[in-house]
Amino acid sequence: LADKSGQFLPKDGARRYETLAWVMFQMGAIGPMFGQVGFFNKFAGKDYEDKRPLERYVAESRRLLGLLEKRLFTGDWIMGGEYTIADIATLGWVRNLITFYGARELVEFDTLKAVPAWLDRGLARPAVQRGLEIPKRG
Repeated sequence: LADKSGQFLPKDGARRYETLAWVMFQMGAIGPMFGQVGFFNKFAGKDYEDKRPLERYVAESRRLLGLLEKRLFTGDWIMGGEYTIADIATLGWVRNLITFYGARELVEFDTLKAVPAWLDRGLARPAVQRGLEIPKRG
């Protein structure tokens, strides 16, 4: 869609592929790890007597948030000054980790500076606000 619309993906070859690498980071790391935290913290994982899986996924999620934190010190968005598909792909996972999955304290989210500011900027975008209302909330 980014190619088709000509939006949210840099035209410059090097920046384009760097953006796609950050999308792969979301797909291969953020999504799976945050999803596992969600399972073990909010859903059936709570029934597991062995707490090592949750501890492992929490530790990895903290590490991934640390990488994102370091990256976001370079600018307002993952690609610096440009809002891209890397931000779009990642925002929802970070939001859900601390809200829907209730893992804010587990991953020590409030010790971060750049990631919360980035999340607030992203969630404030008008298109994101409209998207959060689909389906219409009562």
